[in-house]
Amino acid sequence: MRLAAVTAALLVLLSSSSPAQWTQGAPGRTWIKTAFFRQNTSEEFSAEGERRERIDQGVADSRVLFTDVIVGLHRRIDVWVQIPYMDLRFENLVDTLRSSGIGDVRAWLRWQAIAGAWPVSVRAGFKAPVGFNSLDVQQIPVGDGQWDLELWGEVGHSFWPFPAYWELWVGYRARFENEELAKDPGGEYTFLTETGWNPTAWSLAKVTLDGFVGKNWIVENVETGFSRSLLTLQLGGGLRTGPIWLEAGGRLPLAGKNVTAGPQLVLALSFSAGP
Repeated sequence: MRLAAVTAALLVLLSSSSPAQWTQGAPGRTWIKTAFFRQNTSEEFSAEGERRERIDQGVADSRVLFTDVIVGLHRRIDVWVQIPYMDLRFENLVDTLRSSGIGDVRAWLRWQAIAGAWPVSVRAGFKAPVGFNSLDVQQIPVGDGQWDLELWGEVGHSFWPFPAYWELWVGYRARFENEELAKDPGGEYTFLTETGWNPTAWSLAKVTLDGFVGKNWIVENVETGFSRSLLTLQLGGGLRTGPIWLEAGGRLPLAGKNVTAGPQLVLALSFSAGP
């Protein structure tokens, strides 16, 4: 439960906003984003979906730095890699635990199947168990110790000449067994929808709704009643200075099961370069 409570809220953020179905458009064109995530909370969503104080009277403090790099391989194809660095702390009346390090790495290949006013892209990828994972209950894992495979469909629309856009991602994440722990975390249905507006050429405001719904976990080949879900609303904005966008936002968990429930801060910097 501790692993679920401390790290599950990060899973959706791992799908942090990008140019989405609008691929890079030229070989070698690169988009880079670095995002800082912070959540400090004593709240959780119970197995019944009730928002409450943690039953272990603990405080989970998560600080994560995500680096996303997207490189164009073809006019309609790009590759996307994401590397997180995690600093996780958990404290209650009994324990004070802390772990830090590189988390599990994700990579995707994206193909824009349909161009035009309503572009549609397909994105397939995997998560590799790079992050530290241990049986030691006195340590907080920064990785899950198992592989994921993901498939996403992405659609969006630019309302130009009105300076606004909308996008929708829908996907499925197949999660494989952590053999060391004999634990299969179950697949997850995922989604993200976002709408944004440029009040000026150098500013951005956006609203994002994202979430996932997980299947029951299987532990030692026995299906349990334990599953996770999360629905989060994010309000954010940004300013451009030259080629660099600076963004700030707040994420509010609206509903969930077996995950942390406190508000989250997100700060980000992104830019594009190349042909």
